[in-house]
Amino acid sequence: MRRAGEGLRSGHAWLRRRLLEPDYPLIALEVRPRSLGVVRLFREGRRVLLGAAASLDLPEGALNLSMTQPNITDAAAFGKALATVVERAGALSGGEIGLVLPDPVVRLALLPAPEVTGRGRRETEDLIRFRLKKALPFEAREARVAHRAPPPGSGGQVLVAAVFRPVLEGYEAALSALGFRPGLVEAACLALSGRAIGEGSTGDRLFLNWDHGYVSLVLSRAGWPILLRTLTGDFAAAPDPVIREVANTVLYYRERLAGPGLEAAVVRSAALPPEEAVALLHEPLGLKPEVLDPWEPFGGSDSGTAAQALAGAAACVARAA
Repeated sequence: MRRAGEGLRSGHAWLRRRLLEPDYPLIALEVRPRSLGVVRLFREGRRVLLGAAASLDLPEGALNLSMTQPNITDAAAFGKALATVVERAGALSGGEIGLVLPDPVVRLALLPAPEVTGRGRRETEDLIRFRLKKALPFEAREARVAHRAPPPGSGGQVLVAAVFRPVLEGYEAALSALGFRPGLVEAACLALSGRAIGEGSTGDRLFLNWDHGYVSLVLSRAGWPILLRTLTGDFAAAPDPVIREVANTVLYYRERLAGPGLEAAVVRSAALPPEEAVALLHEPLGLKPEVLDPWEPFGGSDSGTAAQALAGAAACVARAA
């Protein structure tokens, strides 16, 4: 009976994974403000291994990040760059692909579960649109939305994401032209924080996604976000305002969120050399931040400048490995 019970529990866990968790893609594209990055995995028996990775700078004027307007401003130039970087990664066969979007084009929020819990998916998404109506700079009915409930018993809020339909459709069209189906779409800070924070974390952690023109801060408690912020424009164009904002976030964490102290801080530094970002953030954080190593899940080790450019795509496919 004991063995039978263990078998049933194991079978239930397998069934839950198959029904409730997505099949993660083996190829991912991260769109950054100035470049594209692609990481490709491949299967060898039961193992999933790193195949290739490539990044490529975008031509000037090909992309303009916006939450309210289509981002691809030169479709021909963007499409050519996309085809080139995909070819370099050996992924021209098309198929399922993960799409990691720059944080400034996605509205992220944490909402109380009772306010956005419906009787089904459609009703829940309608409740999310209604709840976000005043926070979105575009019509809520034109939003593509997704949500994830906090772990049972955690007391956390529902994590929701919304993106303007024409923004997402522009990226989807560029991928579809090359035979790709973008089944998994996520904001860079969420893809990366999943790697940086880890589901087994029990303390409070801060993750920073610092890229050209923006910085995102994800503060987590026991592995679940309790604060999300993305700051853009002139604010993120120089280090000093970012340093001040990090210091203010730590102060808010201690005074308003009753934070006992950060267990760790992790930074993805794609705007500055990683060692420079670490030196700048050490004092406002009150501890030395770690630099995200995107290749650790694949048995490698590299947190240098080139690795930071590919971190979002690597984080997206790492779950398949």
